[in-house]
Amino acid sequence: MEGASSLSALQRQILRFFLEHSNAVETARGMATWLGAEPQAIESALKSLVDRQWLSSHATDALTGYTLTSDEQLVNQIKKILEL
Repeated sequence: MEGASSLSALQRQILRFFLEHSNAVETARGMATWLGAEPQAIESALKSLVDRQWLSSHATDALTGYTLTSDEQLVNQIKKILEL
């Protein structure tokens, strides 16, 4: 399991957002608004969290939405890493 030290502050913010809003579907632009960060940085962080399977991506022709994984084991792993 990859530890907290391998997560950026932005990745931590994103994961906390999705844990607090577990039914949310959010775009990179929406996350940038919520977190006050650059959309390009958000997009990169989101993609890396999808690669870890902690987030899922849902693409349409116009945009990509992101959600928290539905896998409870992975959600518990995230909580442990973030010490929640």
